[in-house]
Amino acid sequence: MRGEPARDPNGTRRSTVLIETPEGICTGAIVGPDLVLTAAHCVSARGRYRVRYLDRSFRRVNVAVARTAAHPGFDPAHGFASDDVGLIQIARPFGSDARPATLPSAGWGVSWFSGGATGEELIIAGFGSTERSRARDGVLRETLMRTSEPSVPGRGFAGLTGGEGQNRTGMCVGDSGGPVYRREGRSFTVIGILKGGTTDPGRECTSTPIFVPVRDYVGWLRQTAASWNSTIGVTGAVEMRQ
Repeated sequence: MRGEPARDPNGTRRSTVLIETPEGICTGAIVGPDLVLTAAHCVSARGRYRVRYLDRSFRRVNVAVARTAAHPGFDPAHGFASDDVGLIQIARPFGSDARPATLPSAGWGVSWFSGGATGEELIIAGFGSTERSRARDGVLRETLMRTSEPSVPGRGFAGLTGGEGQNRTGMCVGDSGGPVYRREGRSFTVIGILKGGTTDPGRECTSTPIFVPVRDYVGWLRQTAASWNSTIGVTGAVEMRQ
């Protein structure tokens, strides 16, 4: 909501993907040569999935999905279920135009945020709609937000806020599963997975989104990747090519 289209070929474009699900679209982050991190509620339906990433000219590249996994603690029947973390393996590795984001190696878990660490500037990115109409979804947009108290406290979530009054930014339908990035120079770390939040009046968007801190699930992600004979990055910086 009120985000700007991504234009930097060395920015969020390299690691943010669109996910076509049986129930609509979601967003995800590349975290390995053939792995996408997203929300569990984005991989809980039965049916066909497909991933689309963007090349350096922002053209879509389609790849088939080999398998999906939702965290075993996720309950799809609960509207604000905890453990809303999912992983996708595509049928072939991403091309050289894509680059995995790193995962946090320390801090950034829910206990870090619940300790009162608010106001950190982060980037959210997604392919969702911008207003109540979904006619404009499918375009990668990004915006700056800051950490805040979660709108649904006590369930392992962290909150975000951005802007003031009528200019508040946020997430919309189709942004679910998308990354919350921390950028340091040319490196991007995905510290959260967008989950949703209480929608604003008259909209399918929320200016108070909540996200699942990735740090709390690094062990499960690594274990799942290993069971698929794949690898997932956890530490180290990702240098963006000029």
